[in-house]
Amino acid sequence: MRGTLVSGENVIGEHTYVGFNCVITASSIGRYCSIANNVSVGVGEHKIHRVSTSSLFYARPFQTLTDGKCTIGNDVWLGSNVVVRRGVTIGDGAIVGANSFVNKDVKPFEIVGGIPARTIKMRFTDDKIRMIQESKWWEKNLEEAKVIIAHLEKQGLFETDAQ
Repeated sequence: MRGTLVSGENVIGEHTYVGFNCVITASSIGRYCSIANNVSVGVGEHKIHRVSTSSLFYARPFQTLTDGKCTIGNDVWLGSNVVVRRGVTIGDGAIVGANSFVNKDVKPFEIVGGIPARTIKMRFTDDKIRMIQESKWWEKNLEEAKVIIAHLEKQGLFETDAQ
């Protein structure tokens, strides 16, 4: 969307939505993600143990500032104003609440929030998580994914729009 900056080498999967005024730097983002407005993913981080924090004194500024892999899984929802630090991995199906600062890894299907982000709860039981992970619906095109999700929901174990 307008005002969003995607810098460096990024991988952003199909069907992922990126809202207004976001900054994504040298990161990998999976498929079917929902990234709200004003989100920062993997922005540069200065080296605090050097004599100066100014990148003017780095031999390779961009590479130094973006050191540490930043990975967002599939079907992740990042709420408005979320900041995800470099070196963090957010697992498939995770949710990060609005206005959160994520400075450590988030498990698949975990809901986190706050500054720094902490676990609020898991979205589903271990059995439901296993069922979803085994389906690998996010690897499918949109039509196939819809069929798989509908099948999972018809089993009555998950909420649907009808409930």
